[in-house]
Amino acid sequence: MPSTSQLTDLSLTAFAAALAEKTPTPGGGSLAAYVVACGAATVSMACRFTSGEKYAAVQDAMARRAAELDQLRATALGFVQADTDAYDRVTAAFGAPKSNDAEKAARSAGIQAAMKGALEVPLETMRAAAAVLAHAAACAADINPNLASDCGSGVACCLAGLEAAQANVAINAASIKDAEYVAARRAQAAELRASALAAAERARAALAAKLPA
Repeated sequence: MPSTSQLTDLSLTAFAAALAEKTPTPGGGSLAAYVVACGAATVSMACRFTSGEKYAAVQDAMARRAAELDQLRATALGFVQADTDAYDRVTAAFGAPKSNDAEKAARSAGIQAAMKGALEVPLETMRAAAAVLAHAAACAADINPNLASDCGSGVACCLAGLEAAQANVAINAASIKDAEYVAARRAQAAELRASALAAAERARAALAAKLPA
């Protein structure tokens, strides 16, 4: 979906419609990044509501955590457009001329470079999701119980975004011929997934204790 406008400037309705179009972009990578941004937002909201006299012992730490989550939200939002731009470069590379050997070689090199770029964005989305989940795990036990469901919703969003982003890493990796590069990126994705799942489990356990039976 090449455009001079930013996906993040669209209304929710328009963004959903763009996802539904029969076009290569935006797709799952952009959606993954947006879901992670939403997860960061709701966890930060829960932190902000953990304030006042009742939470005096933790409110300063919660405020700092909320600010860090705001930065992660901004980072993830940036990946919404970045993912689409990266895959648009893949599409453009496939459209390069291939009428002779030189053009074929240049086209192949361009495709490989573009595929690596398309892989890097969802990998960074995974990194952002893992960071949000680490914050959630660290603060869940102290969160205002009235915000337990909101914080849990943020955790769920980040898990969904993480899964979607990893799927995009995997599918892009399958088209890359540089085996060393692919192995390194797959290992990074696996490490991010493992740490994120562990953090999510800790956060959910602490939040479950705050929810009504």
